[in-house]
Amino acid sequence: MTRRPLVPQAEGKLERFKMEVAGDMALDNMERENAYMGDVPSNDINQIKSSGNVGGEMVRRMVEAAEKNMINNESK
Repeated sequence: MTRRPLVPQAEGKLERFKMEVAGDMALDNMERENAYMGDVPSNDINQIKSSGNVGGEMVRRMVEAAEKNMINNESK
């Protein structure tokens, strides 16, 4: 499966966001050049504590931002 952003212009910003979230989760030792780790054996990935939670945390933050945006748009 190819992972492409819905808005291609956002690809670089999404990559920076992913690294920011990983850093916030103390996972900033992730490989920055090749952040896609789908071909890395799972037991290697499991050595990085909570590495599977980066995507979930990204989604949580994006939903929070969208909800705040909806509230701000309603009040205008």
